[in-house]
Amino acid sequence: MKNLHWRQLAVTLGACGLGLSAATQAMADVSTKISGYGTLGLTSIDEKGLEYRSSFSQAKGATRKPDFGVDSRLGLQGTTTVTPEFSATLQLLGQRRRVDDAVDSNNDMDINFEWAYAQYAPTSNLSFRLGRVVLPAFMISDSRNVGYAQPWLRAPLEVYGGMPLTSVDGAQAIWRIPVGPAIFTVQPSFGRSSYSISFGDVVLATRARNVKSLNLAGEYNDWLVRFGVVEGTSPLSAPILGFLDPSLTALPPVDFRMKDRFTSLGLQYDNGTALFMTEVARRRQNKLPSTGPALYSAALGGVPAALYDQYFADKPLAATTSYYFGGGWHFGSWLPMLVYGHSKDDLGLAKPTHSVSGSLRYDWANGVALKGQITQVYARDGTSFVYPDAATSNRRVNVYSVAVDFVF
Repeated sequence: MKNLHWRQLAVTLGACGLGLSAATQAMADVSTKISGYGTLGLTSIDEKGLEYRSSFSQAKGATRKPDFGVDSRLGLQGTTTVTPEFSATLQLLGQRRRVDDAVDSNNDMDINFEWAYAQYAPTSNLSFRLGRVVLPAFMISDSRNVGYAQPWLRAPLEVYGGMPLTSVDGAQAIWRIPVGPAIFTVQPSFGRSSYSISFGDVVLATRARNVKSLNLAGEYNDWLVRFGVVEGTSPLSAPILGFLDPSLTALPPVDFRMKDRFTSLGLQYDNGTALFMTEVARRRQNKLPSTGPALYSAALGGVPAALYDQYFADKPLAATTSYYFGGGWHFGSWLPMLVYGHSKDDLGLAKPTHSVSGSLRYDWANGVALKGQITQVYARDGTSFVYPDAATSNRRVNVYSVAVDFVF
């Protein structure tokens, strides 16, 4: 696809109908658009004893044996327009994602509504949505699951793997403000969401309440700059050490409400030939409580309370700073791209990790793209691996992936 503007394509595909929809006229003033997207991917790694995954919610991943579940997904979307002002959108998504917290569960494939909202747009630049809407945490949040809208095969997990929420049940407004050749967008959201995070055999499934987000974006010619902040509160319904040691999962839970704050800043340049993208993200959580009289002694299951005091008391469960930068160049229908990603634990409990990826995209036909990607990443990366190597491991793993992205 020569001289393709990725930002414009993502906006078109992520809005409603993915740009390749077939409209049917149900009534004189009511129309419905049905469209879809998907990725058929194959992934393997070159090391034993590890399972590579593409998100925190996957409880199993690719090994030396090729795996179809890491990157494959299928989405179907329908948008019904009642009047120019009123419409409703449903998007059904199937992908590998653990949604329950049972240790022995085999439910690794989830089919659910990613979007389900009604929209009122009094003007072309202002709209209000009510229902399940996208949570705009990144530059490509609107089209994050649409592989065809992305230049790479897989987004850098150092940044995109750190935010488990992708949608929110509540309300959202989108206000676009044209200023000469520039367009500014203000997008606030509020509601609640659910997510699951896998720590090996331990799966944390919970709900985030009081989710608040604000997305600010500015577009000028070939440039895009975006700032986003997401805040939410989740009950901690499992033993603290159970996240790290499955043998502790049956112990009494600690009553704690985790407050999470995720901020990100992104910049993109795309003139149809040259492409450059970068984002930096910070995640901060509130501090865990100090050691209690008897509760924490029981919750630690005989582990000395001093261990809790040393590693957990008055410290957040997560405090990270991550970023990536990458660039590519269009050669007709071909797009080679290099991306470097980095993540640092600001608590100093783990060594920094980084990855280097080389990807190649070929637009084979209208609506179909072939991709290949090689990524080298540290085995100790807990985001990329279901069972990461020891924290001191410097072992590097090569991840090989091929995929077919399509929209219809």
